[in-house]
Amino acid sequence: MSRTSKPDAIIVGSGAGGGTAASALTKRGWNVVVLEKGPNRPADEFVPYDELHFQDHKALRPAKQSDPMVYVHPDGKKEETVERWWIGNMVGGSTMLWEANLPRYTDEDFQVLEILKEPPPDTSMVNWPWRYLDFKRYFEQAEREWGVSGLANQWPPPYQELTGFDELTGRPYEYPMPPIRPHASTPFLTDAFAKAGMHPYLSPRGINSRTYNGRPGCPFCGYCQGYGCAVNDRASSTNTVLARALESGRCDLRPNQYVTRILFDKNRVRGVEYIDTQDSAQPKILESSRVIVSIQAIESARLFLLSGIPDPNKMVGKYLTYHTKGSAELIFKNTQVWDEGPDRKYQPRTSLGSLQLRDLYAINDASTYLTKGGKFSIYDPFTIYPVIRLLWGTKLWGKALQDRMLELREYGGVSFSFTGETMSMDTNRVELDSSRLDPWGLPVARVYYRHHQYDLDLSRYALDKVIDVMTNAGGELRAISPQTIENTGYGHNHGTLRCGNDPGTSVLGPDCQSWTVKGLYVVDAAWMPTAGASNPGLTTIANAYRVCDQMN
Repeated sequence: MSRTSKPDAIIVGSGAGGGTAASALTKRGWNVVVLEKGPNRPADEFVPYDELHFQDHKALRPAKQSDPMVYVHPDGKKEETVERWWIGNMVGGSTMLWEANLPRYTDEDFQVLEILKEPPPDTSMVNWPWRYLDFKRYFEQAEREWGVSGLANQWPPPYQELTGFDELTGRPYEYPMPPIRPHASTPFLTDAFAKAGMHPYLSPRGINSRTYNGRPGCPFCGYCQGYGCAVNDRASSTNTVLARALESGRCDLRPNQYVTRILFDKNRVRGVEYIDTQDSAQPKILESSRVIVSIQAIESARLFLLSGIPDPNKMVGKYLTYHTKGSAELIFKNTQVWDEGPDRKYQPRTSLGSLQLRDLYAINDASTYLTKGGKFSIYDPFTIYPVIRLLWGTKLWGKALQDRMLELREYGGVSFSFTGETMSMDTNRVELDSSRLDPWGLPVARVYYRHHQYDLDLSRYALDKVIDVMTNAGGELRAISPQTIENTGYGHNHGTLRCGNDPGTSVLGPDCQSWTVKGLYVVDAAWMPTAGASNPGLTTIANAYRVCDQMN
């Protein structure tokens, strides 16, 4: 498209939601401009895989020293500047750094009050405007077009019907690719959980298990979350949807362009104001009758606040959620260290996890008041984090550190990462902090957040359940980190621009369009009414297809 023409839509952000919107709208024949704050990074910038540079210095994310977020602790007094670990500072956004863990949200997420029948009184838990079946065909579209590998119809009861039959063909649904090679611990763990009546399953991943759409299969190099994929086997916006949008000739991608304000006249969007981060030039204006925002929930709320989007009910920035998290590590001295096996049947030891556990998604246990739970992703503790993390992650030193490093090399181990439901509260919110400015002179986000007691109890309950199973299988607990009341920014962010059917209780309508500024849409996870209990990437992508399908 010509740079002098007025686009049919401006898309702010080029990650999961923004890249998908670009692909969906150009496929409809629309001309779009994608404005991305970060640079366009070629794959050769991701090598060598320097753990200190990428993982610990976080070279591909905004620097805490110069471009932070302010976190206010639950006491309302202590505050600190923190990093925005979820931001990928480049074209493709955080999809360039994720581990591409792409489970679907279920009806238990969409209709949470059917499971959580009596939410705590100081919370605001709501059903979503849709059911799972309203999203099913968009989940399938997301899995096809982003390239998800997995094994369909393998979930435990009552989730067998998550995939069911293909909406296009009517045949039993299959992912575009078979699952990635399982980890060598899979038979051992599957057997141990089966004895407890639980059902681990091979996780759906946006990672090629074989050549797909011109990209190679995964070599299991071990460098996933936090690293760019130099091999190009891991799906990102840049090598899937955004690439197709650019191939159409109807997408104008503009890196290093920082949108500082959404422009509107009365109740209609007019365009955006933006600056070039490379030349510090005067602000520029780009006009369009549609603006689609997708820069992650906290940043999207910040942009709404910076722009003065009309907010009669004071809801912009409210109901921020981070997923309830928790982790545990165990070692099995009755097993040898995991390896590929004699027939190379299994993946090498790698940071990539191949199993997930969903049996605690809905909790039916008379011994606890907890009802809506979450899922586990299962990893090898030897490679889930760089070994250097042992220096501070477990606070070991001297002989204790040496012994821990040796046992990780000699015995099989397992690491659990929990992602659980979170109680929505209006006190968890995003505001502007005028006392701290970003490198371009704009107030940074000021975030207030505390986890509810439900979240803390859920994390501990879920961790205790899997630890019990693993110790019965001969495991020895080495580390446990349940959720704490404080959260400086870890655990997927969503919910700051809540979507709903009632303009009195939501910022966006069910089409993810602003109630007060027509033509202004949001397709990152800010629209989510509640947190859900899985990685939000696939649901964010599916929703972007849904929104663009209905846009006029």
